[in-house]
Amino acid sequence: MNTKGTINNYVKFSDKFGGVRKCYEGKPIIAVGGFSCDKALMPLDGAAMAAGTLVYADEQARTIIPIYTFKVLAVDVNAKTVKVEKFETGSIAKVGMKLLVVGDDLTQAVSNIATVTAVDASAPDYDILTMDNVAEESTAFIAEGDVLAEAKSAEVKKIKALPNGLTYCDNVLGDKAYAIDIDYIWNCMEKPVLERRMPPLTASLKKALRDNECYFRFSNRK
Repeated sequence: MNTKGTINNYVKFSDKFGGVRKCYEGKPIIAVGGFSCDKALMPLDGAAMAAGTLVYADEQARTIIPIYTFKVLAVDVNAKTVKVEKFETGSIAKVGMKLLVVGDDLTQAVSNIATVTAVDASAPDYDILTMDNVAEESTAFIAEGDVLAEAKSAEVKKIKALPNGLTYCDNVLGDKAYAIDIDYIWNCMEKPVLERRMPPLTASLKKALRDNECYFRFSNRK
């Protein structure tokens, strides 16, 4: 007898390591489990937190904070919109997100952040984010090729957490779920992690992982 209630389910996303678009070449080292994630931090219904998403795992609180990143494809200053690449697990952008441009030094505050006021997720491979602020004195501070991430707050203009791991598999919040646990990994030394199959990274985000004793070898091979 199936006691999990999944015998008649068709699963869109992978619950095995590496996700739908498998990003881990070797078997990664999974941390000891039991990390919960606030439901409000999960993507909206129909989308998943992709395998390889940056996370901050709080060992004392046993909680996970996802660090979503967005690659900028285009900026329209007049329309106050930013076109961002959509990962194949769906849109992770939400109204109310406060986004900054990921810089070279994650310990330093940035000058500007922008709040998402609307999300057009109708295209299959990109989202259009309407922002309250994409330019300062008509000069855009967000540019094509930038990587965006959430800020701690409107007052604390730093990335909301420094990563100390990557998600093990695709994670989706079921429509009847009241809680979700997230497994994360901190080491995958023998084989590379395929960077182009993951949400976007920067050199500073990779450095933050190393500084937090996370050992990954990234490859640009598809």
